[in-house]
Amino acid sequence: MIRRPSKMPSKKPNILQRRVTGAVKPSEEYHATDNATKKENKSSSMPKNQKKSLKVSAETYKDMKVLKTIEHVSFDYEIIQLLIDQYYKDMTEEQQRRYTVLRENM
Repeated sequence: MIRRPSKMPSKKPNILQRRVTGAVKPSEEYHATDNATKKENKSSSMPKNQKKSLKVSAETYKDMKVLKTIEHVSFDYEIIQLLIDQYYKDMTEEQQRRYTVLRENM
């Protein structure tokens, strides 16, 4: 005698049947614009001297470290500014005017 399974519903609870839509309610609503404003505020609070990066060769960086030691300067941007100032002093008046015009228009 072959016993066929009966068509009676199973007594085991089905997890998918028990699931209620919206059972877990969020404590706060999600606002996509909040994330964008946080990123904008973060970038604007960054100090002005840290907004750009400059890649130089290892040899140039070594030379900068030596100049920083000689000049008793702590930061790379300070020694770069000293080098620019020295270069500017060595320019002719015409070159200085051209440099100033180009710098103001960038």
